[in-house]
Amino acid sequence: MRLSLKELTIVAALGALWGSVEMTLGAFLHVLHVPFTGAVLGSIGICIALVGRVVVPRPGSTLSIAVVAALLKALSIGGVVLSPMIAIVMEGLLADAVLSLGGRPRRTTFALAGAAAVTWNTLHMVLIQGLVFGAGVVRMYMIMVQKAAALLHIPTASVVAVLIVLVAGHVVAGALAGLVAWQAGRSVVARRALVEIDAGEPS
Repeated sequence: MRLSLKELTIVAALGALWGSVEMTLGAFLHVLHVPFTGAVLGSIGICIALVGRVVVPRPGSTLSIAVVAALLKALSIGGVVLSPMIAIVMEGLLADAVLSLGGRPRRTTFALAGAAAVTWNTLHMVLIQGLVFGAGVVRMYMIMVQKAAALLHIPTASVVAVLIVLVAGHVVAGALAGLVAWQAGRSVVARRALVEIDAGEPS
């Protein structure tokens, strides 16, 4: 993937925006112990990255934005940053893969890309923190189920129901993020084209 200077600037700016959200809003939500902060931040972040994919319609642009955001996340003061950095990159990678395999950009593929990216958060806690960081897959799985059950007011014993609602919620949040990004990105592209026409610049 070879980007022009203008495209590189856009990728860097949007990656910095996503990283800033992670460092500011993310820290605030963690202090308040808001449930499923990862899903909230993931939805906002992938929406930013998908806007970038509309503006810079090249394979790899979404992942590049995520990488920039993850590198900025490394500058966060205090706390463990490696796990969220991995989550950010994986979200960008999954969204980029869906868009690259989906052919011509469409509203549907952006919704699927957002859904895939945000739904990763349901696996991240179990796989990455459980396996990579040695917390134990079963233990992290039970923590996730207990948090979801408490939030949804569903008995912990109803594990299947808890997981279905949990995954469905992430899918819906991600799909909405993708749809918002599609619409916002197209508006940005259209407005930029008008500005370039008025200025007599080539698009």
